[in-house]
Amino acid sequence: MTTFHFEGSDCSPALAGGYLSVLKDGKEIFIAAVPSLVPCFDRYRDSVSENDEIFEDEEGNEIAVTVQSSSVGVDWKIDVNQSEGAESLKGRLDARFQPNER
Repeated sequence: MTTFHFEGSDCSPALAGGYLSVLKDGKEIFIAAVPSLVPCFDRYRDSVSENDEIFEDEEGNEIAVTVQSSSVGVDWKIDVNQSEGAESLKGRLDARFQPNER
């Protein structure tokens, strides 16, 4: 089983939450919820909220998405456990953040 991860960020705080689209070859395969930041805190560590989600694609690859939202923006990490015999996903996955409207 091959494993790898990739990370990304967006400097826009998710004041009203949002979503993270996980793309494979440019097509959306999963949507992870992006939580709203914890308001009214001056310190970064006090404003962080997190969401963890795991899904399996049609080839049996397990993909875990961790999204953190804070006063400085949104950060994400995607861990991929590729199933035996599946076509390589390295370089084929991407993620895009979309904030909710206020």
